[in-house]
Amino acid sequence: MIHLKNKPLLAALIVCACAAQGAWGQAFAPAEYRWYVGVRGGTSFGQATFRSITEDGIHWGAQGGAFAGIGLNRLLSVELGVQYGGQSQFALDCCPYWLSEDGIRYFSPVLDETGWAYEDLRTATQWGKVALQANVNLLSLFTKPGSRWSLNLSPQIAAVTTRTVLVAPDKQIGQPRQWHLGWGGEASFGIPIGSRLSAALYSGITCLTGERFDNIPEHAHRSNLLWDAGVRLACSLGEAREYGQPANPTTIKDAEEAARLAREAAERERIAAEQAAREKAEREAAQRAERERLERERVEREAAEKAAAVAKEEAFQTPIPTVYFANNSSSVEDAYASSLETALPILERYPDFQLEIHAYASRSGSAAYNEKLTERRMEAVRQWYIAHGVAPERIVKAYYHGIDYNAPDAQTARRAEIRFAK
Repeated sequence: MIHLKNKPLLAALIVCACAAQGAWGQAFAPAEYRWYVGVRGGTSFGQATFRSITEDGIHWGAQGGAFAGIGLNRLLSVELGVQYGGQSQFALDCCPYWLSEDGIRYFSPVLDETGWAYEDLRTATQWGKVALQANVNLLSLFTKPGSRWSLNLSPQIAAVTTRTVLVAPDKQIGQPRQWHLGWGGEASFGIPIGSRLSAALYSGITCLTGERFDNIPEHAHRSNLLWDAGVRLACSLGEAREYGQPANPTTIKDAEEAARLAREAAERERIAAEQAAREKAEREAAQRAERERLERERVEREAAEKAAAVAKEEAFQTPIPTVYFANNSSSVEDAYASSLETALPILERYPDFQLEIHAYASRSGSAAYNEKLTERRMEAVRQWYIAHGVAPERIVKAYYHGIDYNAPDAQTARRAEIRFAK
């Protein structure tokens, strides 16, 4: 029997081992999407005998490309990409040399030979690259299946072609195209921006074999590399896999493990079904309540409209007391002001109501005289209403009828009747 004195240390080691096993298990779970394609773009720098980053600043270049890849699991993917870019390089202050036109470096100008000081030169390089790289997503060790955040370290091999133009103050001299075997890598940090799209910031270095790509005679500097940085946009293809499920169930050898996975899947389905049923019931209850609210509002609105219509009709039928005049008079006496005022609040409430005025006279006097008299009586009532704020155009009908032969007596005949009109 083995006796362990430090049991807490053993427990800690077991916990760490279990955690590590769980992390590796999550990392090797199948990727959500297997295939993907994308584009990239950004800036480009170069460093050989001449360099893009010098004492006087950074000389930015540009580059872009496309790529396609396959996710082997959450931890590892492999992709193939092509890029094209370009940048300018300049001499450092530590290189006070002189370059002859035939490409030989000297420490100072040579008599009777054409050339330029390094400080008067620059090189413009165009390059193309076909690269194969493996992406190792370190975040997959710490995130659960389903997370599409990534922190990739990507070793890379590449075939690179470069062509440099030597730019002198008085001419440009094209250099032969070169081919290089490249090796290096890049690092990137990616975030999801949609169900299938993701974006990443990246930076990478490719070291080149062979001659220096800028074709400047080599001296103290041994570097020969390209550096690019920018943004990657990737789009996943195909159907999404269910998170955490094995790509092929037949790989599960343990029957108890298979049964456990089946129970967990059934439990997830049950919970999802219950959630869906609750959401459906809540949605139907909300829809029913909304329909009931709209119906109540419709009934209340119709009742209010009906009540308003009844009230309007009652107001229209409101009798306005008759105004009587003295013999041979067309003046509205103050005693009848309250009679005429009966119409004012109703006219104010219902702007579409209008007034009719009918004026009559007794048999005293000639018919022609009484017709003029009833016209004056009608106009007196009309002017009373205008003076009390009624617009003239709302008094649409005003009649003077002359003698009322049907009146029972002279006092009754001498009158003006007012009623509402539409």
